[in-house]
Amino acid sequence: MNRFGPYRLIHPLEHVRGWQRFIALHEQDDTDHIVYRHPSVREPSERRRLVEAIRPLAQVRHSHLLEVSAYSFDQHERLCLITPYTGNQEGLVTLADLVERRSGRLEVAEVARCVDHLLTAIAAARTGGLTDGPVQAERVLVDRRGSLRIELFGLPGPDRRRRGVCTAADQVRAIAGMAAWLLTGLRQDVPSAAIARIAGRSARGWDAWIETALDPLGGFETPEEALAAMPGHAEATREHTPEPVVTPGASLRFAEMLRRFRRTPAEQARKD
Repeated sequence: MNRFGPYRLIHPLEHVRGWQRFIALHEQDDTDHIVYRHPSVREPSERRRLVEAIRPLAQVRHSHLLEVSAYSFDQHERLCLITPYTGNQEGLVTLADLVERRSGRLEVAEVARCVDHLLTAIAAARTGGLTDGPVQAERVLVDRRGSLRIELFGLPGPDRRRRGVCTAADQVRAIAGMAAWLLTGLRQDVPSAAIARIAGRSARGWDAWIETALDPLGGFETPEEALAAMPGHAEATREHTPEPVVTPGASLRFAEMLRRFRRTPAEQARKD
């Protein structure tokens, strides 16, 4: 089935925690969205538990959390979530994609903005009662303005089992590790003394912040605490936008593919 209500599923994406993902077209207002589809659930009790697990996620609204616009079961008892489409003509862009296209590193001002977005998103999610594992760059979407959105923080897997407790301090440590990677291009543990040496003089102050944030005993307890101590926090809120790097050829090919998917069979026959 390639439909869900007014949404036509036009292109599959990689799964997320066992949920299928599709770029979808709302045919009435001609807007693009993402549909997340859970495997079929037959038992009424299981369906209720799944909806209860999704409800808090759908209720939390924040500019740096990907919001759930609507959710319901399709005719095959599969729960479907509708979210905005944050990508461009090339497709969805994650923070991991952006770093790869920037030759492995971001500018210090861009890193500060990324950390600001992620910490405020985690604070809002936890205030709304959501829990999840450590934030990963592959689950952070970059929209067309360069703003970050964590992709469905708190999304349950098909078995809906807990994956272990991830505290607020754990989330801060994960974001601090990500900041070290964004500044240096190194995924492995980076000595704090090496961060400013690799990233340049403008990164001074980040080495001490990252060292504190990564400390399992004396680190920041909450995202709010980490945010307040962040180097140049006032500057981090300015519009230092990390624009995605788009490969023109790939973008045009993807755009043409979307146009082909969006055409009706009769339109496609005339085009061919």
